[in-house]
Amino acid sequence: MLNHIRLMFIALFMGLFLIACGDDSAQQDTAEEAAAPAEMTSEEAATETDAETQEAMPAEDSSSIEGMTEEEAIAKWGEPDVTQTRTIDALTITHHEWHGEDGTTAVQFQNGVAKFSQFVPAE
Repeated sequence: MLNHIRLMFIALFMGLFLIACGDDSAQQDTAEEAAAPAEMTSEEAATETDAETQEAMPAEDSSSIEGMTEEEAIAKWGEPDVTQTRTIDALTITHHEWHGEDGTTAVQFQNGVAKFSQFVPAE
C-alpha cells in the first residue's frame, strides 16, 4: 500500500514538473499580441533606435567615435559630466556622458577604446 502511494506521488510530481516546464509559447505569444499589439520586439526597437541615433548624430561624429580612445574623446568634447567605470577580470568598461545645449552624447569604452556611442537630442 505504501509503495502504491509513493508511486502516485511520484507520478503526480512528474506530471506537474512536465506541465511547468512545457513549452506553451504559442499561447503566450497570442495573449501578448492581443494585450499589446503596438509593442515591438527588441530587435525592431534596437534597429529603430540605431536609425534615430544615426540621424540625430552629426555625420562626422557617428563615423569617428567608434575606435576613438578616451583621451581623444576628452580632447574633442572636454571633461565628461558623468563617468562610470566597471572592471571585470581583464575588461574595463568606462561610460562617459557629455551634456550640451543640443543634447547628450554618451560613449562606452572597453579597455580605453570606444565601442558604443549614442546621441540624445535635447527637447
